[in-house]
Amino acid sequence: MLLQFKFKNYKCFYDETILDLVATQEKRHLESTIDVNGNKILPVIEIHGANASGKSSVLEALHFMFEIIKMSNKIDINNDLPTFTFAFNNKKNENSEFEVSICLDDYEYRYGFSMNKDGFDEEWLYKKKFSSTTKTVQKIVFERVKDHINFGSSYDEYKKIWNLFSNNANSSTKKLLILSNVAIKEEKGILRDIYDYINKFNFRVESVFEPQSSLNILYKNNLLYEKFQNIIREFDPCLLGIKIDKNSDGTSYKISGIHQNIDDNSHMLLPLQYESDGTIKIFNIMPIILYNLEVGGLLCIDELDVKFHPLLFKKIVNMYKDKNINKNKAQLIYTAHSTFLFNSENLRRDELYLIEKDTYGKSKLYSLSEFRNLRVDADYEKRYLTGKFGAIPYEDE
Repeated sequence: MLLQFKFKNYKCFYDETILDLVATQEKRHLESTIDVNGNKILPVIEIHGANASGKSSVLEALHFMFEIIKMSNKIDINNDLPTFTFAFNNKKNENSEFEVSICLDDYEYRYGFSMNKDGFDEEWLYKKKFSSTTKTVQKIVFERVKDHINFGSSYDEYKKIWNLFSNNANSSTKKLLILSNVAIKEEKGILRDIYDYINKFNFRVESVFEPQSSLNILYKNNLLYEKFQNIIREFDPCLLGIKIDKNSDGTSYKISGIHQNIDDNSHMLLPLQYESDGTIKIFNIMPIILYNLEVGGLLCIDELDVKFHPLLFKKIVNMYKDKNINKNKAQLIYTAHSTFLFNSENLRRDELYLIEKDTYGKSKLYSLSEFRNLRVDADYEKRYLTGKFGAIPYEDE
């Protein structure tokens, strides 16, 4: 489970930015939080802000970090590392920093790195027992500063694996991450567990129609296919379902909506591209959501509310808050313009985040829980839309 994400100097976020999924002391909607050894973890985060404020960039920062981890063992060391630093200053090769805290098997792991186009200057991994009742000590798994690397006393096996890379005279490790490159050599263990969790991460950008992921899920999982069909029928009464047929080439698929002929009640098929934008988006995203809820892990969706009826939008969010549905502690982080759920009846204050950009182009991320005098029964939506919380395009005089 994701506990916290920190990053710095990425796109419009120049200063250290924190997205925290550990619940505050707020008592509202405790039943929807996820309990881990007495700690309350949030299943959803909703992010609001004006256009071009940086909402998508928060998700992209997490996606960028995870993609760097996934691809580190495939990077050509003769090429520059990809970077997306803050644009409006003269420090073009200043380091970007990324760090996640995750909980796996009752332990909290804090992993991060500092990087520029020339390589990784720092990398670190710490471990401690994740408990709300017992004071635990953080232990070093490894620390890296430039060429100096220190492995914890209990992790000599990682040192041996890393030395296979660092002692190779024909190879440079400056552009390689310890986590990624040691994990792929490990069948079981801490680094492999963290690496596998990161590979569960899924990121969806609204308006991008990528049917292949949905096809792979629906074609192989009859249970999820039936759940998906039920949701389709619930929110589009004239759509009886979605039919997926494999084409004669054996590799591509034909996707059609099933409709009823008004003349004889027979079934008629309409190619998916002729269905509504909302139906296409349901097909693009809902199987990913159902799969995420089944296996656990983290899902990020940009502009989840766009092209969805508010009740479908609410249903998706409530699925993550329902422990009878979300049995494997899946988490959802999404951006939205709709304020339909921006109230205390639907979400906790610490589940609502806002982004505001200043005149220098720097964005700031903050939680509604930071407004200390805000009552839980206050009208959040009205206060937000009238500029009391910031993070809107303009404020009326």
